[in-house]
Amino acid sequence: MPVRTPHFPDLLFGSAARLRRWEAALMGLLAAQGYRELHPSLVLREAIPEGALRFFDGDDLVALRWDFTVALAGLLARGFAAPPDRVAYAGAVFRRPVQPWEAVERFEVGCERIQPEGERSDEADVELACLLMAIPGAIGLKNAILHLGHAALVRRPLEAEGLSRGLADEVVAALSRRAPHRVREVLKGHPAAARLTAHAEALLSELDGPGTLDALGASPYAHLLEGEREHMDRALKALLPILPANLELRVDLADVAGLGFYTGPTLRLWAPGAQQELAAGGRYDRLFPDLGRPWQAAGFCVRLSRLLDLAETRPDLFEPLP
Repeated sequence: MPVRTPHFPDLLFGSAARLRRWEAALMGLLAAQGYRELHPSLVLREAIPEGALRFFDGDDLVALRWDFTVALAGLLARGFAAPPDRVAYAGAVFRRPVQPWEAVERFEVGCERIQPEGERSDEADVELACLLMAIPGAIGLKNAILHLGHAALVRRPLEAEGLSRGLADEVVAALSRRAPHRVREVLKGHPAAARLTAHAEALLSELDGPGTLDALGASPYAHLLEGEREHMDRALKALLPILPANLELRVDLADVAGLGFYTGPTLRLWAPGAQQELAAGGRYDRLFPDLGRPWQAAGFCVRLSRLLDLAETRPDLFEPLP
């Protein structure tokens, strides 16, 4: 029996019980690490984004909450002179579906780690990675794959070469197809074409092998990205010794998903057979400065709706509910 009707989910007994159980387990996991819950309003009355569900409240156009991260950022920027360092959230967001099978109402649990301007980010990034590594065990997912990337490996060379927004988007789209020859095609005639194509080839030359980070040495931007390479190396050395037996860690130097938002390390959780990522996050240090606060931030979101779908179609991937 399907978990949901198209676009609007109706959770039946088993799925409803699983959702509540997962929410409680994940919020308990976050609370144990010092993350305190915030619950931004379900109704947005300003800065209504494209793709949000809109309606009129009298003469006022309002929208349903479409994203926790942006809603929380607004709440925090308005309500706090100094940032709380750890916040968590649980609930639903509402977005117009891009694909016909996507739901409008989506259940999520997540967290954000917020730091004062200038504070080193290494420990916070590793803390978030450790938390994400604990998610499969908390919800009974038997096996999972954690992808570790770094948005700056793509972002910084594009910014250093001064590419226009449109051309940069084309390069990112080519990289998302894992096709360096496409990068060469879209940059044809540009002064930085040879350098950026060589960089794309370096990012894609070692797909999660033992020499993945070393492959950056072949990039023309190796010196520019030395700080990012060292950051990833430190994170791997911290995470590999504590990797749970049911979790595989992969390095993805060409991760460009969400590049318009993320500025640093990125994290994505997958499961064998999953068609979409089950959790995602990373560092987004430009969000709060855009709201007038000099704070740095990183976080991740667990997409419970996708996990419910996966549990329905692949129950063998999950421990049975007691």
